[in-house]
Amino acid sequence: MPTITKKPHVLVVPFPQSGHMLPHLDLTHQILIRGATVTVLVTPQNSSYLDPLRSLHSPETFKTLILPFPTHPSIPSGVETLQQLPLQALPHMFEALSRLHDPLVDFLSHQPPSDLPDAILGSSFLSPWVNKVANAFSIKSICFMPINAHSISTMWGQEDRGFFDELETCTSESYGLVINTFYELESEFVENVKTLHMNHHRVWTVGPLLPVKAGANRGGKSSIPPQKVSAWLDSCPDDNSVVYIGFGSQIRLNTEQTAALAAALEKSGVRFIWAVRDAAKKVNSNDDDDKSVEEDVIPLGFEERVKEKGLVIRGWAPQTMILEHKAVGSYLTHLGWGSVLEGMVGGVLLLAWPMQADHFYNTTLLVDKLQAAIRVGENRDYVPESDELAKVLAESVKDDLPERVRLMKLREKGMVAIKEGGSSYHDLDGLVAEMCR
Repeated sequence: MPTITKKPHVLVVPFPQSGHMLPHLDLTHQILIRGATVTVLVTPQNSSYLDPLRSLHSPETFKTLILPFPTHPSIPSGVETLQQLPLQALPHMFEALSRLHDPLVDFLSHQPPSDLPDAILGSSFLSPWVNKVANAFSIKSICFMPINAHSISTMWGQEDRGFFDELETCTSESYGLVINTFYELESEFVENVKTLHMNHHRVWTVGPLLPVKAGANRGGKSSIPPQKVSAWLDSCPDDNSVVYIGFGSQIRLNTEQTAALAAALEKSGVRFIWAVRDAAKKVNSNDDDDKSVEEDVIPLGFEERVKEKGLVIRGWAPQTMILEHKAVGSYLTHLGWGSVLEGMVGGVLLLAWPMQADHFYNTTLLVDKLQAAIRVGENRDYVPESDELAKVLAESVKDDLPERVRLMKLREKGMVAIKEGGSSYHDLDGLVAEMCR
């Protein structure tokens, strides 16, 4: 790691959704250990996401700026993260967060010139107003995207991007772009982003960003204590024998899908851990009117019947810990990019059930192009046939599947990329150096 003569001060502005927030904070950790001083802007209910970084870094180098969450008529009171809402609420969240522009400008206006940040490392989702803040103070605005270059190239290459068009324009107009991928995985698409969309080469590939190692409650609390989950995995007699099922922070299966998956798990006979997401709050509703969405979708009696074979975790699950355990062999996933990288680092076979947004592009990359994952379903309304899915689940814990072999080769390249001398390590060094240039 090169010695940086001038230590940059970086203002980090993450998007409040765990799939965006967590890798953004993992990136923040990498910047901190390279000598930067960092201030992270969050709203009050998101402050706990910063606890791992608070425990690892001194208050002289890691600081927080907590601003009130702006009210919005379509966002229930007390909701400050997108995973608490259906995805359809995304435009409302964009609108609410854009109202942080004025209080942030006010805060920066009252800082001595020497205390102003050298760069703002903001979420691409927030670039329309973060760029304006940066321009007002002649600060570099660098965007972070927690997805891969293939998805960026595909999305930005479409003619009709809807309200995402502004995000692409503002991201491409920023000083630079940071992507949670590694060059050796998709060099062709990284170069496409540089030449076709950013019009410069200030694109840094810094993945796979490893989680900050500070406790198992990464982003939430598990309904089953992480120690109990770990002990259950330790008790499994065979390596690669457990299927982990999790669909991220934004996806909740309906009753019919859940019943089919439960039936498949019973028929397969495999050991499993199943993370079931909490229900989202309805937009334009008060808490008193919102009780119906809290209905438990797990079939009655299922947990009792499979108690010797599996665990059901409601709400947040210690996913990183689970995927890195030697007992876990496969992962039934929506194929969100953060989940792909966690599964890859954990060395587990990926069973793809893409649901929305970039999940489909990730499936094209991992299943069709790289042949390093297996497609088992597609779309939000897909209901799997339980006998067929049971066979896939039973097969997925075998060691000799070609998709597992290919994924392990990709994993090896990714782990080399983040070590000293690797491409991602080099880009992280370059990013920090560029911030104070």
